[in-house]
Parts: sequence; structure tokens; C-alpha cells
Amino acid sequence: MKSPQNELRSLRSEGAERREREHRQRLQRLVPIIIFGVIGLFIAKQEIPAVDRWISRLIDADAWDAIEACTEQARATVAEPGFARLLKRGEAERTGEGFYVSGVVFSELRSSGAERSYRFSCNVDRSGRVVTVSDANSPAQSPADSAAGHLQRDQAAGP
Repeated sequence: MKSPQNELRSLRSEGAERREREHRQRLQRLVPIIIFGVIGLFIAKQEIPAVDRWISRLIDADAWDAIEACTEQARATVAEPGFARLLKRGEAERTGEGFYVSGVVFSELRSSGAERSYRFSCNVDRSGRVVTVSDANSPAQSPADSAAGHLQRDQAAGP
């Protein structure tokens, strides 16, 4: 015959085992949902610009602010800012004094019907102020600033 204490212990251990089994079953039901959610979030980040911006802002708010500042400054530089559409937001890289934002691309429909793309890069300081904006489509100011000028200078220097 079991003593009342042993019977109480066996009832407690059975209850604990049952709760543990139920807990494992709940976790096993949640794993596929979590995996599905992560995959869905990854696809949404790739396909939906608003989700990409939201995730980028969560990961690095300072870089996101730098990209936004560069994008707005670049939009103002386009000939018709009201009709320019953003094709690519660009990417920010940390520098000693702030951020270098490259790859901002705007497109604009000209009155002639031709579409023109503008590619920009910016230097943004830590406070979020755009220091310089460069348009990759504009001609170089001097031969020394152009890629051809660098090649000519390197060839003149010789090996």
C-alpha cells in the first residue's frame, strides 16, 4: 500500500510531466509559424520598399537618416523635382566624419518623351547635414577630376 506522501509525490510528478509535454507540443506548433514568418518578412523586405525602409531604420537609424537626407538633397538637384521618381535609395557607409551615401538613382521624364536617370552620391556629416552631392552623370569639372584624366596622369608617370 502506498503512503499518502508517496501518492502525493507521484501525482505531482505526473502533473509536471503532463505540463512539460503540453509545453513541448505548443513549441512544436509554433516552430513552423515562426519559420513561415521569417521567410515572409525576408520576401517582404526584398519586394516592398516600405518594409525595406522600416527594417533599415530599425537596424541603423543614423544610416537611414543619412540616406534620407541625401535622397532629399538629390531630388532638389534634379531639373524637375516634382516629377522625378526614386528608382534606388542607395547605401550608406560610415566614414570618419559621418556617412558616404552612394547609389541614389532618380529618373525623370523629359518634355521630349525621353527618360533621363540621375545617379547621386553624397557625404553626410554626423548631424545629418549633407556636405556634398555629386551627380555621376554630370561631366567632370576638369580633366584631373575625370577617370580619363587619372589614367593619362598614371600613364605619364610610367612604371
